[in-house]
Amino acid sequence: MHRRSFVLLGAAGLGSMISGCSDDEGFDLKNAPSGPIVLGFSQVGSESGWRLANTKSIQKAAEYNRIELKFDNAEGDQKRQIAAIQSYIDARVNVIAFSPVVESGWDEVLQRARAAGIPVVLTDRLIKTADESLYVSSIGADFVAEGNLAAAYLANDYSSGKNSVKVVEILGTPDSTPAKQRTQGFTETISKEKKLTVIDREAGNWTKAGGETAMRKLLRRNKDFDAVFAQNDEMGLGAAAVLADAGREPGSTSRIVTVDATKAGLQGLIDGKLNYVVECSPLIGELLMKAVVDLFYGGKVLRRISSEIVVFDKFSAATALPDRTY
Repeated sequence: MHRRSFVLLGAAGLGSMISGCSDDEGFDLKNAPSGPIVLGFSQVGSESGWRLANTKSIQKAAEYNRIELKFDNAEGDQKRQIAAIQSYIDARVNVIAFSPVVESGWDEVLQRARAAGIPVVLTDRLIKTADESLYVSSIGADFVAEGNLAAAYLANDYSSGKNSVKVVEILGTPDSTPAKQRTQGFTETISKEKKLTVIDREAGNWTKAGGETAMRKLLRRNKDFDAVFAQNDEMGLGAAAVLADAGREPGSTSRIVTVDATKAGLQGLIDGKLNYVVECSPLIGELLMKAVVDLFYGGKVLRRISSEIVVFDKFSAATALPDRTY
């Protein structure tokens, strides 16, 4: 069992100690200070509709829970994100949360946060560090499971068809947690299915334009493939547009499975451009604020807080679309 401790500095200058419990039990904080709660949050960027909905969810939840939010958009720049985290340390906020641009390179600034007694919560993405006591909790989706489900549903589509199915994969930002773990999950499942094989990969950096560029590169290198796994809706819809221009009917000649389940993604399912979409909900604002409040007032905070996963086809998409808020 790892032991972890932080000192929280409240408005009145009072301190408290955080004692680490096992990962399953979470963290139990005692004698937290009173006063206004201040959260410093650094968003990874604004690269997609999903990310904009994620930002809105956090801002709305902070307002609803009367938490003062210091917000910065890193716009995909790790140096800017580190600078934002340092500014929160200097401002002596109560809690720091951020969605990391990439996995590595955070130890130095998070060690400074720990020295200042400020607990850190990761959202959406994870970091790579030998010292996992640098953050107290992570909130977001199970990216490996998303990759597993994308592969399972795609394999099911070909269960009674051809014996060998060639797949190309459009990745998100290299060295980001969702890109790496969705690939991991997808690869794990297709290795068991035997029928599916990933023949090529290209990064699309989470945007529709990036998906278009990646698909063009993949088409130039591969004339013969059956399906596309795009790691988010934006890239999948970009790929669909390029495939249509190339005379390869998306959703039919080239089947496409994506992750996110935005309005655009669900509409793409209904229109027949996509075949399956695995949901990765951006609406984690309330989960984050609950963790922040618990950290401040002495409640338990789990080491890992996961959101739910749902898989949509064109029929379930038609039911869900009217109520989709992002």
